[in-house]
Amino acid sequence: AMPSECDCRPAVAPSRRAVLVAGLVAGLWRPRRAPALPAEEVAPGLAIVPRAEWAPDLAPTGPVPDEPDVRFLLVHHSVDRNDYTPAGAVDALRAIHRFHTSADKGWPDIAYNFFVDRFGTVYEGRLGSLAGPKAGDATGGSQGFAQLCCFLGDHRTEAPTPDAVASMARLLGWLAARHRIALEPGATATFVSRGSNRHPAGVTVTTPTIAGHRDMSATAC
Repeated sequence: AMPSECDCRPAVAPSRRAVLVAGLVAGLWRPRRAPALPAEEVAPGLAIVPRAEWAPDLAPTGPVPDEPDVRFLLVHHSVDRNDYTPAGAVDALRAIHRFHTSADKGWPDIAYNFFVDRFGTVYEGRLGSLAGPKAGDATGGSQGFAQLCCFLGDHRTEAPTPDAVASMARLLGWLAARHRIALEPGATATFVSRGSNRHPAGVTVTTPTIAGHRDMSATAC
């Protein structure tokens, strides 16, 4: 059973940086299917379903602050089932919103800025993330300085689909360009943590510019 300290039941795909950066470099991100919902094209080959399209009735429960200084990108996975339908992906996103804004978590909105489902569809998660960087939340505390991108599925023993990896690579590439984040092999970012259970507030942290949740918090995710 997954420990209760995990966000929405999330973790990180194996060989995350090698696979995702390889997708960026090798051009694996050619789209294979159009989203079922209307999407906003933000870059060639990258369309994102806005929050208003998949959850027009789900508002934040409180203020959602901006992230003033994005230095790296943090990859999660939701630890949900992997056999969902396109419609089931939206159902799963709505369930994550309910969980993240419940008394169990108490966050003002979904913790993650963006999601990628197994079909390669990309969704805006935390409201406002399409327009600009929003600060995310995380179990174990948020050290800050990141945008959070989440595979929708359970990838502890099963890798994301090729379509999901391709879309995640494209999403990370767009965010890296938007925030001027280096993606060459060996690229790192350094910051002073705002506080997590792995990196207490005030500690200087150096991380690859694409990292996973366990790099930033002591969690099974």
